[in-house]
Amino acid sequence: MSIHNNLKTANKKFLKNMVESASPMQLIIILYEGAQQWLHMAKQEIQKNKEAELPNWSNFSQYMDMALQIISHLQESLDHNQAEEVAERLFALYDFIKRTLSSANAYKKEEDIDNVVKLLKDMKSYWQDAVHSRKTES
Repeated sequence: MSIHNNLKTANKKFLKNMVESASPMQLIIILYEGAQQWLHMAKQEIQKNKEAELPNWSNFSQYMDMALQIISHLQESLDHNQAEEVAERLFALYDFIKRTLSSANAYKKEEDIDNVVKLLKDMKSYWQDAVHSRKTES
């Protein structure tokens, strides 16, 4: 087995272990990070177009789709029986993000991707603060 395959296998095991041992709140943070990474890769394809390189629009669409799937999963996972008002606001926010990303996907709008990434960073920071607060309360 090559070194590359060994690293790939080790990385998959690490990620699997990280997800399996994470709390629900930590999983949300992981999902926000994943969406940001997919959007970063999509944005790189747009930038290739600006630099007269050959962008791979198929990859771009795939990266955008992966980010959209994460946001959809977060939206579908909301528990409207707990903190109903918060769940409704997050549902609307996720809906806004999905519409913005769909438009960015169709029109290759870098600015929309940047706006969503900033929003996801802010949301991730909120969840990180919540996880930290829970740890200090324990």
